[in-house]
Amino acid sequence: MDSFRTHISPAAAPPTIAQLPVRLRDLLKREVCLDISRLHIEAALDQVEREAEELRKTKPPFLFLHGKPTRIDFQSREANAVETLAALTRGLQNLEAMRPRVRAWVEDDLETFLRDSQPAYMLGLATHRFFDDWQRAIQRFDQRVAGFRAALGQLLAALSTVPMGVVLASHPAAFEHLMTARQWGTLLDYEFLFFNRVADLQRRAAELGGDTLNRTPDHQFGNHVAHWVRTEAEVVRRNVVELRARLEMAAMDARAIYVAEAALASASARSYVAPMGEALSQLMRLEIDPEEVQTVVAETERMVIAAGG
Repeated sequence: MDSFRTHISPAAAPPTIAQLPVRLRDLLKREVCLDISRLHIEAALDQVEREAEELRKTKPPFLFLHGKPTRIDFQSREANAVETLAALTRGLQNLEAMRPRVRAWVEDDLETFLRDSQPAYMLGLATHRFFDDWQRAIQRFDQRVAGFRAALGQLLAALSTVPMGVVLASHPAAFEHLMTARQWGTLLDYEFLFFNRVADLQRRAAELGGDTLNRTPDHQFGNHVAHWVRTEAEVVRRNVVELRARLEMAAMDARAIYVAEAALASASARSYVAPMGEALSQLMRLEIDPEEVQTVVAETERMVIAAGG
């Protein structure tokens, strides 16, 4: 978890691994297994490269003049070294391709977990600490807005395939897009809720006086989308257009407030999430059975591929 190692500031003791949500625990285990596997492959690569170099030094001069057994033996060992190096290099490349996706999943779930379980984290944000965490919160808000916007666009396109008089629940393709839009809407609703929780904490922090983060409306985007499940496509089409316009206004107004608030965060206390992530990674490493690492890595590769690589 390289991003967690930067600008670490003192934080409270981490929760135990058993206290983590099941999904976060699973993702953290997968990330640690990727790191362990990477270290093993890098060590193996170093060893094979040293052996290949030694092999090159022992190559008989004018090999073509030697007897067939000597030529075959050396060429076989040389080919094996090349093949092993290629296989290890491919394995390392596969790991490096997976790690950013898994890390993003871990960081996202860890952020949510700490918001919901660590009062010290929320209070620190409310009192303008944890500069890096504030910046990430804005980025996450932007990602949720973009995801919801794209999902609504895909739903709108899918509605053209729904026959007149058919409700979305009866049309598999449209229903799938509806559920995706609902999921993104719910994720975005959580971000609005999070910032409002910060605002409420500020109001209870006497030292901040009356200068606090403005609350934003509870838009309930996820619930609005969910209500369309028994609605005909033509009605939903109008609703989507209206909701997209509402989304753009809500996101623009709220983002301006959030960015202004993030600018107040002190850079002296960079992060609460970073040291927690590093500590949990170390705790998870102690729980992993070396015999299961490769199995977990193979499962993770399938998971990443299924999620779009």
